[in-house]
Amino acid sequence: MKNKYFKPIIKNQDKKENFLIGTYISFLVVLIIAIITNYQIENMQLVYYESIFALLTVASFAYYLHSKRFLFSVYSLVAFVTLISYVLLIEVGYKLALFHVIVPLNYFFLFSLKRALIITALHEFIVCLIYIFGYMYHDGASEVLYDGNILSIIIASLVIIFFGVIYHVTIEKSYVALEDANHQKDILLTEIHHRIKNNLQMISSMIGLQQATLKEPTVNKILEKSRLRIQSIATVHETLYGHKNFEEIIFEEYIAKLVNNISNVNDNDVDIVINGDNISLTAEDILKLGIITNELLTNSIKHTSTDVNIKVEISLYENSDHLIYIYKDNGTKEIEIKTDDTLGYKIISLMVGQMAAELSLITKKGLFFELKIPK
Repeated sequence: MKNKYFKPIIKNQDKKENFLIGTYISFLVVLIIAIITNYQIENMQLVYYESIFALLTVASFAYYLHSKRFLFSVYSLVAFVTLISYVLLIEVGYKLALFHVIVPLNYFFLFSLKRALIITALHEFIVCLIYIFGYMYHDGASEVLYDGNILSIIIASLVIIFFGVIYHVTIEKSYVALEDANHQKDILLTEIHHRIKNNLQMISSMIGLQQATLKEPTVNKILEKSRLRIQSIATVHETLYGHKNFEEIIFEEYIAKLVNNISNVNDNDVDIVINGDNISLTAEDILKLGIITNELLTNSIKHTSTDVNIKVEISLYENSDHLIYIYKDNGTKEIEIKTDDTLGYKIISLMVGQMAAELSLITKKGLFFELKIPK
């Protein structure tokens, strides 16, 4: 549910979540330090109160991780921080009064300027009531009110409020402009990848139409290989414009789309297993592996009898120094992939060279192709 009061400059949901999680962790660390300190000085009353708020914060944090109810978690966290400041103000005999001064920083960081000012005004009003109550009913309050500390507290509070206003007026505008620029960039990149993918699909379709007019099987096979190579590039752009992160693509996601395109244009029954360990690669690297996979899979289909169920396993995993790409099949014929005069092997060699990878190749009955790619 959209909230008009929450700070509008944080538009990205991931950034909101990271900010909230960071605030939870910071508050818990402060509470734990306070509990340890007060336990060492044997102030068990404060240990008791701080432990309660620590448990409430942990419960709120766990509830957020489970339910992802963002607004509830924001308001509950703000309430905990504010209430603990009141407890300290009362229980410590007003000696830690300055702690409540920094509480409004949370309001200005989390909320819009208007909402932050409203909550800050309410917070300061409650603080004033606590001071008045302490002055009227507790002798210890008179020392705070008349020895000059109260003037420092007022000045500190005004400085915090001034900082919050300046933050929203200046820094927020810069942040909004940056967020808008990034948003426009993402839209532009999405549109570019979408158009490239559509143009490549159009070229692929034109090749398909050309195939339909040709009767020569050899020429048709050459055109089909070219069409599949174009499709492998188009699949990269299709994955990119449908992906949040333009810099990284999940290996399994891309290869699954690629092999599905290749399998759909062949009559052979292909059983393909993909193991990727949830590894993400740059668009450049995933394209090279996609082109290699395209050449290897079409080669596997070519060198396997039509009455045999083709079994292919494609894997990518990593160790400390390398990414390991493995392609293997259960081919039934002697494979002659490593022939310099074939376009497919020239393309594979080019991709391997560009990645500075180490190639291991076994082409007996079935194919075992392994690449060790330096990180």
